[in-house]
Amino acid sequence: MTEIAIKNATAIFYLIGVLIFLTGLVFGSFLNVVIYRLPLEKSIIRPRSFCPVCGAPIAFYDNVPVLSFLLLRGKCRSCSAKISPVYPLVELLTGVSFFLSFYFFGISWKALEIAVLLASSIAITFIDLKHRIIPDEINIFLFVFAVFLPKEIWGVSYWPAAGLSALSGLSAGLVLFLIAIAAEKIFKQEAMGMGDVKLITALGAFSGFHSIFWLIFISSLIGSVVGIAVKLRKREKGYTMIAFGPYLCAAAIIYTLFEPRLKLLF
Repeated sequence: MTEIAIKNATAIFYLIGVLIFLTGLVFGSFLNVVIYRLPLEKSIIRPRSFCPVCGAPIAFYDNVPVLSFLLLRGKCRSCSAKISPVYPLVELLTGVSFFLSFYFFGISWKALEIAVLLASSIAITFIDLKHRIIPDEINIFLFVFAVFLPKEIWGVSYWPAAGLSALSGLSAGLVLFLIAIAAEKIFKQEAMGMGDVKLITALGAFSGFHSIFWLIFISSLIGSVVGIAVKLRKREKGYTMIAFGPYLCAAAIIYTLFEPRLKLLF
C-alpha cells in the first residue's frame, strides 16, 4: 500500500470516527431524557424536551448537544434557570464511548456491543447515584439485546449461543440473589436492591458464565474501596447502603475489555 493510500485510509478512518462521535453526542442527548424521565415514570417519547423549572418547550436550536449548553451559558432561554452540567457531561461521555468503541473494534458487532454497554452504563450510573434505583426498562433492554445480538458465542451457532447467553445471565442473577439474601440475614436489613440482581442478570448475558465470578468480585472490590472512602470522609460508622449499579457496570466493562487476561488468572 502506497503512502498516499495509507494517508487516505487514515483520513477516512478518522472521518468515520468523528461521525460516530457526533452520533454518540446525539444519543447522549436522548440518554439525558432517559435519565431524567424513567425514575419519574414518565414517557421518554412525549412530550418533547422542556425546561424542568419553567416547563417551556426547548426549541431544536437550543437542543444541540453540548453546543447549546455553551451558547446559552448553562441557562434556560425562557426563565434563565441554571442548566445542570450533567447534561453536557452525559452527552460527551456517550460521544467518547461511541468513538472509543469504533476506534478499538472498528465497524463490528463487538463495537456495537461495547457502545451499547457503555451507553447503558452511563444511564444506570447517573440514575442509581441520584435515585438509588435501576429502572427495569434498562435491565430488560440490556438482557434482550445481549441474548439476541447477532454473534457467535464460544464457537457455537446462533440459537444455542442465545440460549447460553440467557442461561449465563440467569445464573449470574441467581448467584447475586443468594448473596443478597445472605447479606440481609447478616446485616439485619436490605443489603442489595433487586435492581442490582436484575442488572447482573443482563450483564451476565453479555459476558457469559466465566464472567460471573469477576463481575461480583470486581464490583465488590470497587464498591468496598468507594464505601470505605465515603465512611472516612463523612466519619460514619456501621453499615452504609451504596448505589451498587455503577460498580456492576464498571466490572462488566473491565471484564469485557480484559476478558482474555482475566481468564488466565482464574
